[in-house]
Amino acid sequence: MMRALILSAVAFSVIAVTAVRADLAITNVTLIDGKGGPAQAGMSVVVKGERIATLGAGVVLPRGIRRIDGTGKFLMPGLMDMHIHLIGAGQWRGLENAKGVPIDRDAALSYLHSYLYWGVTSVYDAGNVPELILDMRAKERAGKIIAPRIFATGHALSYPGSWMAGTFHGVGVPDWPETQKVLDAQIAIKPDLQKLVIERFGLGPNPLAPNLPVDLMAKMAAYLKERGVRTTIHASGEIFQRAALSAGIDTFAHPVASARISAEFVQQLAEAKIPIATTMAVFDEIIRLGENPNYLDDPLFTSVLSPGEIAARKAQGPARYSSIGWTSWFKTLMPYFRENVKKLYDAGAVLVLATDRSEGPMIHRELELLAEIGIPPAAIIRMGTLNGAIFLGREADMGTVEAGKLADLLLLDADPTQSVANMRRINTVIKGGRVIDRSKLRVAINEH
Repeated sequence: MMRALILSAVAFSVIAVTAVRADLAITNVTLIDGKGGPAQAGMSVVVKGERIATLGAGVVLPRGIRRIDGTGKFLMPGLMDMHIHLIGAGQWRGLENAKGVPIDRDAALSYLHSYLYWGVTSVYDAGNVPELILDMRAKERAGKIIAPRIFATGHALSYPGSWMAGTFHGVGVPDWPETQKVLDAQIAIKPDLQKLVIERFGLGPNPLAPNLPVDLMAKMAAYLKERGVRTTIHASGEIFQRAALSAGIDTFAHPVASARISAEFVQQLAEAKIPIATTMAVFDEIIRLGENPNYLDDPLFTSVLSPGEIAARKAQGPARYSSIGWTSWFKTLMPYFRENVKKLYDAGAVLVLATDRSEGPMIHRELELLAEIGIPPAAIIRMGTLNGAIFLGREADMGTVEAGKLADLLLLDADPTQSVANMRRINTVIKGGRVIDRSKLRVAINEH
């Protein structure tokens, strides 16, 4: 069974990860604060508890405080992936999305650790089995597990018979006014954002199925907004995105990806300043896995995925994606997707780093893809830090290196404003003032 192959090497029975919180100072470091401006050399950043206390070039350090020498190093906010689907309930890349699969929290924890290992300190899960993701969110917030900050939807909502309603993380909603009962149930679990899915069958060469009616989507968005719940929407076509924007949806889970976006709508999105998750990595991985899965031999993946899982993906991924037509379909659309993201950036839209994948290595592929289309590294850093916080509505608390904000930090051995590849050069990961011991995380490289 594929799930057994994937998870056999990541099952653990004891939580044993070191994360030490003590007041600390990172001294004489070059600071990239996440706002997109120039790097600042010779800075010191003082952390007290879980927050940044002060920073500057002439900071007087408290006597006896723990120090990290930042000489020759670069400090930036921790990365944020604002579209994931955490593995732990049987799902993987559409290859096994069966309902009723037993929840495996050990596997979920190992995938969360893959994010920390590669510098991601916050994730937003855009649809999952609530019993898995909400439990992991509760444990993370209570300090019972070491993990990135977890923000979650729980169930995504669509229309009965649609693609999303038929998967492991979707629920089909009845027509109004009965819809309110489903929304109330979702509100009760306190989603950080509620995801809606308007398209009948995702994006692909798929059979006809019902889609979420536009008028019902608008009523749902208004109902949620009145009760203080932020929303995001899966809508990869311009017509549906226009409807979502008019309905007051707070964020987009993807850019327009199914065709060339119109210049008028690009300008409209830029002026609206609605956060848009980039998610180019999902197309890219479908293409690469279908054509040549040897990218999985990159240390990005071998460091965190077991040999058994990599072998399973290589063996089963290409045939599966080919059989449902995804490889050729997404390869055809990818040039338009890339073009649309660049147009949005050039117009000043709020782009947000996101992968629509399930493990830490993919954030670095998303960084590469954004750089390939001509976006400067400093701007990409802002997409993966401050703009992620804006996506969540948490910019007052997260996303930049500023006094009073949560101390989610990434110390690098090379300058990320010169090349996004330098964000792989991780020296230290700090989440909420805690230094994460990467050598103790539950990832493949630490199992030898």
